[in-house]
Amino acid sequence: MASGPTIQKHYWAPFEPMVKKVEELAASKSTVLEIGPGQKPFARATEFVDWREFPELKGKRVHALNINQDHLPLADKSFEFVYCRHTLEDLYNPFLMCLEMDRVAKAGYIETPSPIAESARGVDYRSPPWRGYHHHRYFVWVENKTLMFLPKYPVIEHIDLGDWEPRLIELLNKHPLFWNTYYFWDGALSYRLLEHDKDFRITKDYPQRIIAAIEQSREHTRQIAARFFPGELEKGASV
Repeated sequence: MASGPTIQKHYWAPFEPMVKKVEELAASKSTVLEIGPGQKPFARATEFVDWREFPELKGKRVHALNINQDHLPLADKSFEFVYCRHTLEDLYNPFLMCLEMDRVAKAGYIETPSPIAESARGVDYRSPPWRGYHHHRYFVWVENKTLMFLPKYPVIEHIDLGDWEPRLIELLNKHPLFWNTYYFWDGALSYRLLEHDKDFRITKDYPQRIIAAIEQSREHTRQIAARFFPGELEKGASV
């Protein structure tokens, strides 16, 4: 594999300025649900859903269940806000949780790795130079106020993304914001799955779908930066 630019620093942990912005949004909410807290629970959450009770959740109200297949044991619109960070991309069926979050909450925030990070090589910890994170199942981005999902098929390792190959690393090195997708919703959570044979064909236009997702991700990140962190992206070189 040809050598090229490498990632200078990995941004796997929550981007603290964004966490503070979401905490501000949730500060006035009396009922806040977190889906998939793991070992980094959201400070404003009043209840949690995960596959087990982590030590960090001791003393908290936790619903332990299989979020790939189990419905949430919660009443409709019983939460004012839901927080879900770096969880949906791991699931084989993230759409059940999308429906359930929309059902039980009035508003929320979802964060996943961006298509930029999922397409770049060298993102995962001490991994071979495969694309993105080895255990993730979807590219996830925001388009027209909709959370978009594209299956991450193994064939991505054999796809040439052309001029985007070095630019992916440049974006990830430019600013931590490019590492993730940020979806805020109020009233209704909108999502869409792009499907093989219906929306694209793997052997025909799958690479173009990935590139389109990367481009949408870059533009949405710029919009998020302009909304919450004006001037932040301009600190780096233009990409």
